Amino acid sequence: MAADLSSIIIGAVSGQTLPAVWNMIPEGVKNRCGQGFDRLTGKFTHRWDREDKKENADVDDSIKREDHKSEAQKHVLELLVPDIAKKISADPDSMERVIIDVMGDAYRKQQNKDAVAEKASKDISEKYTNSSDTNEALDEDWLNFFLSYAEKATSEYARQLWGRIFSGEIRHPGRFSISTLRLLSEIDQKTAQHFVKISSFLMGDAIYFPKEYKSKNFSDLLKLENAGLINGISAPLVSVFSDESAEFGQLMDEEFIILVKTNKKNITELRINAIFLTDVGRELIKIIDKT
Repeated sequence: MAADLSSIIIGAVSGQTLPAVWNMIPEGVKNRCGQGFDRLTGKFTHRWDREDKKENADVDDSIKREDHKSEAQKHVLELLVPDIAKKISADPDSMERVIIDVMGDAYRKQQNKDAVAEKASKDISEKYTNSSDTNEALDEDWLNFFLSYAEKATSEYARQLWGRIFSGEIRHPGRFSISTLRLLSEIDQKTAQHFVKISSFLMGDAIYFPKEYKSKNFSDLLKLENAGLINGISAPLVSVFSDESAEFGQLMDEEFIILVKTNKKNITELRINAIFLTDVGRELIKIIDKT
C-alpha cells in the first residue's frame, strides 16, 4: 500500500488523476502536501483544485481557460527584469547569454526541487500514519529557507536528506527549526554517515560506548561535535544516575535495559562517561530509519 500511495502523491505532483485512495492520507498532512509541494513544483494544488472542480461539475469555462495558461506563460520572459533588459538591449549577444544562463540555472534548480519532492512523497507514503493530529499549515518563512536548500540538492544524498526533512515537517509541522536547516546544509555525506553509525549506540539523548571506540574514532567524533551534532568529545561529559540499590546502576531505553555493575558496594550515585546529542542532533535523529 505504501508503494501505491507513493505513486499517488508523485502522480498528483506530475498532474495525473487523483484516485479515491488519496483520502486515506490525514487531512492535515494532505493540506500541507498541497501547500508544500505547490511551492516545490508549482503543480500540486493546481491539479488538486482541478480534480475537485471536475468532481462537482462538468469541465466549465474556468477550467478551459486554465488550460490555455501555458500559452500566456510563454511570454513571461517579456516581463522579467525589464530595466536590465533595456540597458543591455543594445548588445544582443550579451542578452542571449544572460537569458541562457538565467533559464539554465532556473531549470537546474527546478529539477533539484522536483527530485526532492519525489523523495519526500515516497517517505510520506511510508510514514503518513505517523503524523500529528493538526491542520496547522507549514510556516511560510520556513518554506522559504527550505526551498533555498532544496534547489541546490544535486546529489542523491542531498535529495534524500531534504526529502526526509520535508516529509517530517509535513507530517509534524515545527519538527525542524530554521537553524537546523542551516546546520544540516553544511554537513557532508561522510559526516552524516558516521552520525547514522553512532546512532545505534543511542539511549535517550546520550551515547555510551567503550573508551577504545572513542580513541579509535576520535577524529570522526570530533567532526560530529564541530558540526554541532554531539557534545562530549573535546570536553568529556558524564551521565549521573542516582540509585539506592547498592552496586548496580540502570540505563533504560524504550527497547531494553542495561544493568551496570560497579566494583563498589552501597553506591548511591553512578557516573558514566557519555556523549550527548545537541538540539540539531536530536532533530536529525528523527529522520534516521531504524532497522
